[in-house]
Amino acid sequence: MILIALALAATQAAPTPAPLEIEIVRDAITDRARATATLRGDGERIVIRCEAPNWGDIDVSYHSRRWLERGNILTGQHPITIRFDDGRPQRRLWHVRDRAANFDDRGRAISFLRALMTARRLVLRTRDVENRTFDSVFEIGESTPAIVALLRTCGSRRVNPRIIGER
Repeated sequence: MILIALALAATQAAPTPAPLEIEIVRDAITDRARATATLRGDGERIVIRCEAPNWGDIDVSYHSRRWLERGNILTGQHPITIRFDDGRPQRRLWHVRDRAANFDDRGRAISFLRALMTARRLVLRTRDVENRTFDSVFEIGESTPAIVALLRTCGSRRVNPRIIGER
């Protein structure tokens, strides 16, 4: 029986990655738009947000199940290593607070989104508060339509051309 179950499991296709979930909301009174795209993996998530009053300010944040190692005492920044597909690992500074980390630089956010649109897998490596290294793996799937919809909702002339090539 065990051999039959193993043979059946080996012949089944690998599960398809979950798509980037997007939510677009308009305020009932002011009609200001807010968009959020979420990528989930193993209980952790990457969240991309923008809001119409802050045209062009895109927030990329990583939310972990674990408490993250604190950032620099003055800046709050901490390096997290990221790797898209089989590309070269890159250490990027993220602003860390408790179990979340986000880019506080528009250039880093734009670079991250451009890579996310073409990649199929993302791995983040960081440390928890007990100084243990751990990885967070995200199977990306098709992310371009969600990111384009997010940017068309509340992107700007400063950001959109650099990510999706439109003005």
